[in-house]
Amino acid sequence: MQINEHIAARLCGVLDWPADRAGAVAAMLAAPPDPALGDVAFPCFGLAKERRQAPPLIAKDLAAKIGSDDVIARAVAAGPYLNFFLDRGRVTPGVLSAALGDPAGFGRRGFGAGRTAVVDFSSPNIAKPFHFGHLRSTNIGAGIARLLEFQGYRVVRRNYIGDWGTQFGFVIHAWRRWGDEAELEARAIDYLVELYIRAYRESEQDAGVRDDARNLFLRLEQGDPEIRALWSRFRELSLGGFRDTYRRLGIEFDSYAGESAVNDAVGPVIDRFMKAGVAVESEGALVVPVADVIGREIAPCMLRKSDGASTYAARDCAEALARYEAFGFDANIYVVSRQEDHFAQVFAALGKLGQAEGWADPWPGRCENVSFGFVRGMSTRKGEAVWLDAVLNEARDQARRQRLEKSAANVRAFPELSPGELDAVSEAVGLAAVLYFDVSARRMTDVTFDWKTVLQFEGNTGPYLQYSHARMCGIFRKALDAGLAPSAAPDNVARLGNAEEWALVLKLLGFAPTLERATREREPFEVARYLNELSAVFNAFYNAHQVIDPADAALSRARLALVGATRGVLATGLGLLGLTALETM
Repeated sequence: MQINEHIAARLCGVLDWPADRAGAVAAMLAAPPDPALGDVAFPCFGLAKERRQAPPLIAKDLAAKIGSDDVIARAVAAGPYLNFFLDRGRVTPGVLSAALGDPAGFGRRGFGAGRTAVVDFSSPNIAKPFHFGHLRSTNIGAGIARLLEFQGYRVVRRNYIGDWGTQFGFVIHAWRRWGDEAELEARAIDYLVELYIRAYRESEQDAGVRDDARNLFLRLEQGDPEIRALWSRFRELSLGGFRDTYRRLGIEFDSYAGESAVNDAVGPVIDRFMKAGVAVESEGALVVPVADVIGREIAPCMLRKSDGASTYAARDCAEALARYEAFGFDANIYVVSRQEDHFAQVFAALGKLGQAEGWADPWPGRCENVSFGFVRGMSTRKGEAVWLDAVLNEARDQARRQRLEKSAANVRAFPELSPGELDAVSEAVGLAAVLYFDVSARRMTDVTFDWKTVLQFEGNTGPYLQYSHARMCGIFRKALDAGLAPSAAPDNVARLGNAEEWALVLKLLGFAPTLERATREREPFEVARYLNELSAVFNAFYNAHQVIDPADAALSRARLALVGATRGVLATGLGLLGLTALETM
């Protein structure tokens, strides 16, 4: 049931506006600050110039023209706002029927059907473990991919691994000098990190080490069999460690092809830019001027340095061309932090190439960089770097300690779990704490990492959402014990009429527009905020009313339908954020 769209269509009708303006009108609708003022509010400020009237007069005029229907009970003017009261007796059954009839699909608008989106995210560097800072691209990118998929897109998940560059020269240099097979077999990526750090630190005192690292990478680029074999071995060892972490996070990729995969394609792509007359020489380098396309002062897109080496931008151009040829995407999304100028240069350069070569499809305009803020405070109490697995382990262990403490204090409320159950709950709660923390603020916000905040299990946190879901599951276990079997058909919902029940129905109505906004804005935070608000509204209802009333089976069934709809929405939202909807905690 799309309430905002219905109201927007009615407004377009009385304003004599074309139907294609309804989407913009729907986006302007919001909840009034006081529920007593209405259920949905439309601000009339934007109509003042067009209609040459004061906003309060416009609101009164529109209120007189909007009649009641199956959704709208009445419309009233409240100063410069037009407020709508919905027909609770009709809206409530419709919402609950939709939510209970299709729990997995409730909230889906399906605007991605028949479309393809490529999402490039995570992209750690070979021979280094996951730093906690990598979580942002990984978690935000995975969330965006899930949202797109939920709306019907075919999603191609790409992990553009950092597997090329001089750093591999350092690793190979260190291996040839100090490498130990037993250590490599036993510790894999951790050992490779130690080798890299050792070589890099030595290079700060001995320039010869850096020169040898560069020479080793040059030999790798030229296909030296010995160096290529070492690089391939180190790459596979690193990928094995990455895949373990991704499995833990519940994330999969369609491709782990990194920079090395496009190395052979870069030269021909640069030749295309030159042949098209798009690239020019500048101080010995080859560049594509892009300021005229971007509309502001910005450096040109450099494809080749003055020493003849290709650039990261050239590799990104080659990769984007290969992606379009493979997938013909409707969106090509790079979840990469604070590289706005780099991607603006690449997309503009590709656009110029497309114009020069006469492409029928201007697909570079569908490429986008989804940026995000920094993670600050990235050190342990000892001042060392924070690795993601260490954070996840700490979160899991603290979740376990808290659950054991709660059980010891109140075994009735927190029954003892079997060892296997305790392991599963601790892991799920720990992951929820970390993953939700990462999206609990808008993605462009810088977030500060500290153990106390990340491992907090109360308030605006993932474990709070899991606890709300588990509480709902507990209600249904009690209902079964009382002989009230849940039904997909909402029975006796006419009995639902108090303020807390209606507030929960209205919140359920907000799920679909929230998911659409989160998908279009590439902003998982919108889902996190909604779920936190939904849980708060549910708990206010739960604390104010008895769901299962032994003396009133009809009211109990109606409230169970409301709780069941809320549980389904919460479970869907948790899944979109990569969190487990627990049935017991």
